[in-house]
Amino acid sequence: MVSLEKTMGVIRQFRFFFALSPLISIFSAFLAVKNYSLSQLFLVTLSFILVHGFVSSVNNAYDVETDQSSLLMKTENSIVTGSLSFRGAQIMNLILAITSVVVGVFAGPYWTGLPIVAIILVVLYDLKPFRLKDRPLGFLVAPIQQSLPFLFSYAAATSSFALSLWNLSVFTFLYFNGVLVARYLPDMEFDLKLGIRNFSTAYGAEATRRFEIAAMALKATIYMVGVVLGVLSPIGLPLLLVSVTLQARVLALGVEALKNPINFRRFAIASIPNTASIALSMI
Repeated sequence: MVSLEKTMGVIRQFRFFFALSPLISIFSAFLAVKNYSLSQLFLVTLSFILVHGFVSSVNNAYDVETDQSSLLMKTENSIVTGSLSFRGAQIMNLILAITSVVVGVFAGPYWTGLPIVAIILVVLYDLKPFRLKDRPLGFLVAPIQQSLPFLFSYAAATSSFALSLWNLSVFTFLYFNGVLVARYLPDMEFDLKLGIRNFSTAYGAEATRRFEIAAMALKATIYMVGVVLGVLSPIGLPLLLVSVTLQARVLALGVEALKNPINFRRFAIASIPNTASIALSMI
């Protein structure tokens, strides 16, 4: 009988928290058009959930060495905590990758590309000899992967790439960039000792904080421009203002405070309404 601890280990491998915003994007993309199919929406959503589990599980499996000493991940990586073995994670990775592609095929030939592109990006991001996540600009890979549901959903729903697609994609890209760059700060000293050159170790903690501020300002500016041009409805503005206010409060604490894992979690949680606000404004 599978123990509760092992079950929780598998659940933690998925990191469902980070799947929320892309899932919102899928629903908003389908709801933005009249002729969507509920069955296809279900299959596309399921395929993305499976590929998201694959992304998270691979990330955990190949980050065991660093996560063992990470302030942020040592209690969240199921392999580090011992609730899931490395072999179990590898089996889980294989099953999730194959199943996500199969479900994508049933959703339609077009949707097979979503999990395939995501899987390729994960290999480049996490596995050697590529291991882009340990390079200064490697943080760009994950936001591209997370933005795929926007790109695929809107490309399938519309006959052309309209301004709304560009607006939404850039907004989401900035959202995930901000969260992922902040992710490096709690483990910055440890990464420096290992010689890992991610964004924070390459450019410094203060530069990382300034990047966060710039990304937050750009997100708000893009939204406002979209409202002025009539591309977006102002209905999501209250959520955006709440998100920006909460993020600004964390950023105002300074560099040392941002290195605290608790503050990073607050920053990440405060970012969720960003996507929700623009999804509401699209619908």
